[in-house]
Amino acid sequence: MLARLFVVIFLLSEIIGIGLFSTSLTATARTSQETQVQTEVILQLNADALPTGKYTYKFLAGYQSDGQPLYVPVVVIKGLEAGRRMLLTAAVHGDELNGIAVIHALVKELGPEKLRGTIIAVPGLNQTGLVGNSRYYLRSEGGGSPRDLNRLFPGTLSGGGAASRYAGNLWHNLLKGNADIAVDLHTQSTGSDYPLFIFADYRNREIAAMATALMPDMIKRDSGQEGSLETSFVTASIPAVTFEIGGAKRFQQPLIDRAVMGIKNLMVAEGMLAGTVIKPLLPPYVGSSFANIYAEEGGTALMKVSLREAVKKGDLLAIMLDRFGVEKRRYFAPRDGRVVSVASDPLKESGAMLVRLLY
Repeated sequence: MLARLFVVIFLLSEIIGIGLFSTSLTATARTSQETQVQTEVILQLNADALPTGKYTYKFLAGYQSDGQPLYVPVVVIKGLEAGRRMLLTAAVHGDELNGIAVIHALVKELGPEKLRGTIIAVPGLNQTGLVGNSRYYLRSEGGGSPRDLNRLFPGTLSGGGAASRYAGNLWHNLLKGNADIAVDLHTQSTGSDYPLFIFADYRNREIAAMATALMPDMIKRDSGQEGSLETSFVTASIPAVTFEIGGAKRFQQPLIDRAVMGIKNLMVAEGMLAGTVIKPLLPPYVGSSFANIYAEEGGTALMKVSLREAVKKGDLLAIMLDRFGVEKRRYFAPRDGRVVSVASDPLKESGAMLVRLLY
């Protein structure tokens, strides 16, 4: 009898719209829909054609082997007044995350009313690497093989090679046509750290000025790396730098905050934001060459120097221990210089980099 009464009550509640069992689920679904932001899928971006405003897009960069699309996030902020177009890219290496947080902070803070010109921000170029927890673009072809996306630009729009096609689509339909200047945000590879550090082609005065305005700790005068975003832009007569921000696979808030400040300072220098250009009391250390110190034997590495530290030839850099904690080898500076990178992962196999000096 009670069971029949329960059924009758349930049916009546559904008829009159009370929905004893469905109300909370429906409300949850409705709330979720209301908070979702509809993001347009695009095949090509023309930021110049947009009216003043802030826009979010999903750029269709390619397809996976099961037919699923690869969407790259894009944010465009078009200012009230005409001006420079600054392109910001992050995570062309999928394990390098600090740049994503830098872009998130900037686009949250900046609006069209504050801006002269246009910001085009891409917080996540390498979608397969991000999802796959990898520095590399992860292909299915050939049984699965990784490619360094930042050695493949400007890529190709036809022919073979999934990674080259992905790079080509990004370059031709999203990046190149929407930039007057470009800053490509990176970190050091997994297992090592950088300070705020910039690769810049000092043969170009505008690029040298960009590097200084970003207020890094250190700068390497660098003629570029074939296939990298930076060098591809410079070859296309678009001033660009590579901005290294700490280490991989984590958000390092102090470095993120400083990078945000540096990009805003560059925007002031470029006439995109109102204000006065900041000139740090302590200028960045500028060098032209690297000296890399590699492990000769595997083991546990104890770092004896810190980032940005000045060293002299013969200074102790690291000590290698065996698995029992017994000292095996000491590593010394081969020349004078500044420490631009140190190992953050103490477990090192033979041939792994321990310390990098800039001089």
